[in-house]
Amino acid sequence: MKLIENPIRLNFSLHKSLPYTMRYLYGKSNVKTFRLYTLGSVHVYSIEGFDRLDIVMTHDHRNIKQDEIDFVREALLPSDDPSTLKISHTAKNQIEGDVHKKIRVKDLVIIEKPLK
Repeated sequence: MKLIENPIRLNFSLHKSLPYTMRYLYGKSNVKTFRLYTLGSVHVYSIEGFDRLDIVMTHDHRNIKQDEIDFVREALLPSDDPSTLKISHTAKNQIEGDVHKKIRVKDLVIIEKPLK
């Protein structure tokens, strides 16, 4: 497996590419930085807010495998203890329930790390 960072286009917007997910995670609060990665056909978004860091993994056609989640966690958060991270496999269902609309991805996983 290989995690590749993608360049960000000038007009790229997280609120346009992940509208319901961003509304669910951050509401109206601001985001400091974000980076885009790919792991094969899995899209990985590293989003840093002012109080937490979220890694959002999406796949359009299949469920995300546990070894892909572990690989991304080790690559992006190597020094963090896995027990301090909150990994949500049911994030897609929660978001769809909150906004009452279907998300256009097959699977969505969120890894949340609180910042101190």
